[in-house]
Amino acid sequence: MGILKFKKVVSNKTYLTVSVLGNSLKLNVKYTNAFSIELNKKETEIDLFLPKNYKNIENIDIINTAIQKLYNTIAETEIEYAMEVARHILKFAPEDYSIKRLNDEFYKCSKNKITINPDIVRFNREIINTTVIQAFCKIKYKPNSIAYKNLLNSAMNDYEIYKKKTNKILKVS
Repeated sequence: MGILKFKKVVSNKTYLTVSVLGNSLKLNVKYTNAFSIELNKKETEIDLFLPKNYKNIENIDIINTAIQKLYNTIAETEIEYAMEVARHILKFAPEDYSIKRLNDEFYKCSKNKITINPDIVRFNREIINTTVIQAFCKIKYKPNSIAYKNLLNSAMNDYEIYKKKTNKILKVS
């Protein structure tokens, strides 16, 4: 009678933490027998499943690419929500917006178009919302003008009122 040999299907390494919507999530890199790369977000951690042939090579580029794809996916819904909040508060909207990776900035404004960096989803929703509101104000008026500062001040006050109202609704529900 032979000895049973069990293969270890998954090996696990914890590398770092990843910030998603203001929360630090532990990143677990797991090596499997599968041939595809998968990323699963849980409550307090993220599991990145890599094929086992990546185990002995420098895989930081793969990890960074997977995190960027995670941010892109989350940014689609979070930025759309922030755009709706800004439209509700300011009663106007830019003609177009896009989600695109930018170097060293979280948003860029050009003639009636806002480009938002998906990496902004590292921060909490309040920061995302206020950043989008600021971008809306820059579309309407030149930055550092008195009209811009007045609109931004008014929008931030309205946003605080909006937050209080939505928090009350969420607590009642």
